[in-house]
Formats: sequence, structure tokens, C-alpha cells
Amino acid sequence: MTPVIVHLQSSFPDLLQVAESNSLQWSFDERIKLLGLEFYKKVVLNHPLLNMEYSILCHQIRHNFSYPGHISQEQVIEQLKAALMLAQLLEEVHLHYLVVPREVSRLQRHQQVYKTLLEEQAGVKFSSGNSMIKPCQPEFSLTQYVRDNTAQINWFRLLVARTKRVLNFLDLVGTGYEAYHYCVGIMDYYTNPFFDYLAWSFFIPRLTANLYLMAKHTILWPDMDAKEKMLGWHVRFMAQLQRRWFELGNDLVWVSVGLLNCFVLTGTLAPLAIYLTLFAFAFDIANSSLRAYIELNRLYKLQDEYKKMGLATNNEEERKAIKEHQNYINHRIEFEKQRLGLHLAGTLAIFIGMSLAIPVLAVNPVLPFIGALLIIITWALTFALTRKVELSRPNDTVEKPSGVVQFGLFARKSDGPVKPVLTPADSIELSENGDTSLSCG
Repeated sequence: MTPVIVHLQSSFPDLLQVAESNSLQWSFDERIKLLGLEFYKKVVLNHPLLNMEYSILCHQIRHNFSYPGHISQEQVIEQLKAALMLAQLLEEVHLHYLVVPREVSRLQRHQQVYKTLLEEQAGVKFSSGNSMIKPCQPEFSLTQYVRDNTAQINWFRLLVARTKRVLNFLDLVGTGYEAYHYCVGIMDYYTNPFFDYLAWSFFIPRLTANLYLMAKHTILWPDMDAKEKMLGWHVRFMAQLQRRWFELGNDLVWVSVGLLNCFVLTGTLAPLAIYLTLFAFAFDIANSSLRAYIELNRLYKLQDEYKKMGLATNNEEERKAIKEHQNYINHRIEFEKQRLGLHLAGTLAIFIGMSLAIPVLAVNPVLPFIGALLIIITWALTFALTRKVELSRPNDTVEKPSGVVQFGLFARKSDGPVKPVLTPADSIELSENGDTSLSCG
């Protein structure tokens, strides 16, 4: 039994009742449907941890596929069984309790890969009713489309807004060119109203999408899945909040600040707008810090639990397997530290840059200009480094290696990586981990 399954059974003791035996006839997917409501309440409230565990296991399996000479056939078969069990459990959760069709489709595609490999390499048999189920294709989701694209479009919105800020403060510093001053005046006349409205309206679509999904899954509607209804409103609410709290907090603050700056803090109150905006950036720092704490603490807790498992066993093979899995957890920790740390550092730099524009310091136009330059430089560095960090993201894409049939998955003839057969993008989606914060300035 793999360390992942042992850990899950210690976290969810009810899984011991349905643990897959050594039988070649697979029935785990049928038996998990018999587990009680209390079990699924606990699983739903811990689904971010399960998603993370599954992602790390997929990364480990993919690495083993790439270097088949570094692990025994028995070990990989056990890992494939563990991945299939976890994928089927997550499918049940996302199908009936969280109701996320795209995740169900993704997990079904993963299961087809695992089943094919287990049938070919271990002789595992699956019932005809579920062995070759064609993965469902979720319908187009407007809410998911909005959430996926808002953060990407925001990069370009920020570039334009912050470039304009630099041009404005450069004019205040003084270039000596009357023509430049005239052009900036014309630009402000036509673009200031646009940017004032964009500062809050840009966040409305994603905020609306998240509030709609919160209401859809929290309030008891007639068409709600029967199993989702049984969870109770509090569990449903907490499960959705786990998925959306970061985006909701970010968007609520920026919409509120944008509306106040656009319609209330005008005329003689206009100088107060910079202080309110500065408050929003301070909130960004707190929000990002809390997210980093929650996500890293989840991983550190996971690592600590595996460490205790290693100390508790006297079996050398089990201890070695646990240690190997801990290496993949460490890899994920290092990646998340870079990703979350980069975002937090960028948010802090922007806050410092905005602080130089407060009226108390604006008596010297050089300081606001330096602040504007710092903000645009921060954008450029964050944009470049974010893409660089993403290149080091642990690869958890699930696909069947081309070397399985031709050369044997576990052949030890070559130390080079096995080239995978490309399939549709099946990387694990950790929605609650996505770097989707948006700043207004």
C-alpha cells in the first residue's frame, strides 16, 4: 500500500472499509458510493488537501514514467492504483457534492489512462459498466470563462494604467517641452473618465461570477443535486468559500474603492482618493500574506504528517517509499514559496510606490515620479518572473507514455526519459491555489 493511501486512511478512517484489496477485479468506485454522509462532509471540507495530494502523486507518477529504470514494476502499479482510487474519490466529490463538471471530465480522462495501464501491466479487470466510459464533455461555462480570463487580461490593463501614471508624473516633474505638456493634457481629458470607470467595472464580472456560484451552491434550490442538498448549507458555504475567498476579498475591496473614488471622492475630496487606494493596496498585502500562510501551512502540515508516518514504521521499504514521496512534497513547497513569495513581494513594492504619491510627499514631484517608475518596473519584473516561475511548476499532467507497449513501461534498457503520447491538457487544476489576485493601481 502506497504512503498516499495510508495517509488518506489515517485522515479518513472510513476509507479502511472500502480499501481496494489485492483482487484483480476493481470495485473501489462502487464501494465509495456506499460511504455515509458524515464521511463526505469531511472530505468536502478537506477537498483542497485532497486536490493537492492528488496533484503531487500525479507528479510522482509522471516522473516515474519518464525514468522507468529507477523504480520497480510493483511500486508503479501500486502508485497507479492509488492514483485511480484518489481520482475516483475526487470524481464522486466533484460530481455530486461540489458540482464542478470540468473537474469531473478531467478526472474521468485521468482514470482512463490509469485503467489502461493497469489492464495492460497488472491484469486488473474493470466492470464493463465503467471500464471504457467516455469522459463527459462539460458545456461552456461563462462563469469559469470569466474567472480564467480576468487575471490574464489584468496584466495588460495594469500595463496601460501604470504607463499613463508615469507619463503624468513625468509631466509634473517637467520635461521642458510645452508640446509634451499639451499632449498629456489632451490624453488626460479623454482617458481619465475611462480609467476612473475601468478601475471598478473591471472587477464586476468576476465578482458577479463568484457571488453567483456562492449563492448557487449555498442556497437550497429545487434543481440542486440530492447529495449536495444533504451536506447542509454551512458545509456547502464553507466549501465554496475555500475555493473563492481570495478572489472575493480582492474584488470586493477594489470594486468598493473604485466606486468611492469615482463617485464620492471628487472635487475637494479628490485628494483623499489616494489614501483610500493606498488602503486597498495594504489590504492586498494582508490578503496575499494570508493566502501564502494558508497554502504553505497546508503543505508543511502534510509534510509533517508523512514524517510522523516514516518514524512510526519499522519497515525499511515503507520508510523509503515515504521518504521518496516527501521529496515530491518538498518540490511542491519550494515552487509554492517562489510563486506566492513573488506575488507578495510585488504587492509590497507597489504599495511602496503608491506611498510616494500621497499629498504629503507630492510637494516634491520627483518622489511621485520615482514611485510611478517603481510601479512600472515592478510590473515588468513580476510579469517576467511569474512566467519563469511557472516553468518550474511540478508537471502533474496525466498521459500514457509511448514506451508502455513498444518497450515495456518498466524496461531498464534506457536511462533516458520516455517520450509521452500527447493528450488533451489534463494538468490538475487547483483553483484555490491560482495566482488570480488583481490590483487596481
